[in-house]
Amino acid sequence: MYNKESRRTKIVTFRVSQEEYHTLEAACTAHRLRSISDLARDAVQQWIRGSGNPNGASSPSALRPSTVLDAELERVEGRIHMLTQELERLHRAVQLQRNWSATAASLVPIGGLEKP
Repeated sequence: MYNKESRRTKIVTFRVSQEEYHTLEAACTAHRLRSISDLARDAVQQWIRGSGNPNGASSPSALRPSTVLDAELERVEGRIHMLTQELERLHRAVQLQRNWSATAASLVPIGGLEKP
């Protein structure tokens, strides 16, 4: 439980593209975090602690190479996650089509339709 001084009361907002959002979702899943907010908070705190400047400021270009590689890996993991979801969607669509075709074929007698 939070005491009054440590309670989170401020909001920080920023916009991301759909691709970036999916990457963030995948990173949350990979790191078992509850939300993108938790991921962003942790990442910003890590960035501030790792900057080496007394005031905590550094530019994004000053990120350590491993951090850049980690970010790229998370981006790739996000893309893989999106592709996996799309493959699952396509698989379900194919299964539905096969089921529909089998059902339609069972409605027509094997000898074809008889003329009256």
